[in-house]
Amino acid sequence: MRIREPDVIAPGEPCPECGLRTTPDHPTCVQMRDALLARDFDQPVPYWRFHRLAVDAYCLQHAPYVKSAKSLAAHLCGVCIAFEHGNDAALLDRLQLWLSTNPAITKPELPKSRGALTISHVHGIDAPVEYGQRVEEWARSAWDAYRNLQPLAREWITKCAAAR
Repeated sequence: MRIREPDVIAPGEPCPECGLRTTPDHPTCVQMRDALLARDFDQPVPYWRFHRLAVDAYCLQHAPYVKSAKSLAAHLCGVCIAFEHGNDAALLDRLQLWLSTNPAITKPELPKSRGALTISHVHGIDAPVEYGQRVEEWARSAWDAYRNLQPLAREWITKCAAAR
């Protein structure tokens, strides 16, 4: 599936997805995402453990990445598993397996505001401990914005855990 990137955002204009305002001398949210991904793959030892949560937070804040019910479930449940299930790797695997069966799920409407913090909250932080704390704050902001969909995420997790 090809994701359509947001149109070029003029300096000072907010990203229509996450609300980040850019200036001529600062990167856009897409450029920050690309830098985050490049660093995670270049230096996986200190940063990889936060990778999934950062990707999920970014995707929840950018509607093209949660266009289908399945993609929304993957990212919303990923954040839920991180916060409410101790980032249980086995449960994340079960989620992926369940979603690969193309379950009959319906995508609800996304919240208009998708979190007060954006990827700029973590951009440029080179200290792994601080970076991890900031990723959790950013993801918590996105999770809180999806407050009305949290029960649905928990329902989907229950279904994936019960699936055989």
